[in-house]
Amino acid sequence: MQDLKKIFSKLIVFFIPITICFVYFEYHLRTKHFVSSYATKKYFLEQQLDSIETLVLGSSQTFNGINPACFTSKTFNLANVSQTIYYDKRLTLTYLSKLPKLKTVIINISYFSFFYQLFDIKESWRDYYYLQHFGIKYYQLPSFCIENYAAFSVYKPLHCFKLSFNKFDDINAKEILQNGYQPKFVQEAISDSLGLIRVKIHDAENFAIRTKEIESDLETFVKELNDKKIKIVFLTTPVTPNYSKFCNKIIIDKNTTFITTLCKKYSAIYLNFFEDKRFVLNDFSDNDHLKNNGANKLSSLINDTLTKN
Repeated sequence: MQDLKKIFSKLIVFFIPITICFVYFEYHLRTKHFVSSYATKKYFLEQQLDSIETLVLGSSQTFNGINPACFTSKTFNLANVSQTIYYDKRLTLTYLSKLPKLKTVIINISYFSFFYQLFDIKESWRDYYYLQHFGIKYYQLPSFCIENYAAFSVYKPLHCFKLSFNKFDDINAKEILQNGYQPKFVQEAISDSLGLIRVKIHDAENFAIRTKEIESDLETFVKELNDKKIKIVFLTTPVTPNYSKFCNKIIIDKNTTFITTLCKKYSAIYLNFFEDKRFVLNDFSDNDHLKNNGANKLSSLINDTLTKN
């Protein structure tokens, strides 16, 4: 019995500092505003819910490609890296009742928009960030999983320790402006070979079984917005010829046909800049993302169109 007491005492001594450490990280990961792009987006969004008139959704192509400062209306960029239509829809609906002035929603349609859910690809870890920060759970995530409950597990121990040495401020998250936009100022290498690699990456993540599911999810989202008299704008951002020349034209035509059908059915508009010649090499940060000057150009063009409609 005495030996058991000693073992028990040692276990308590062992677990107390671990517990304190865990609580320390959990508290900061859940309360700091710049710990990740997800926390930062949520913080900035919730500061201005009562004034937002235009909401921008999508993946990194709009996250880095649409600058709300160029819009006449009060605009917020809610796009994020690899963000899918699944999360575009649920983020919007989560906050819709708290957006009294919302008039327009811009929905990003990329070459790969109907290819996959995050759950299917290497970036599936992002699913847990939406769960942790917004309470949005992808329906195929396991019910009992440590990532469902512990932010420390989602952010991973090594990254958590790195964050702690920087006051829990993530370098990339700190680049996000108050309007949700993250500008890029540096141009990376752009070439046919790199464009081909990029398209192959997207094509490799084409889960055809998901297409109908995603299309249906998008249509119910559009219908709900339309029922609330919110203007829907579909947007395809420009890419370089080094990227577009390698894309599957059948997929592009199929995407265009589907979006055009939704536009007719729900009185939406489609702004397709995919191969727009007004965008030159200097407008891009890489083969399929705009840098700041290109983002300002695109945003101004969109704003001009919206103010005329």
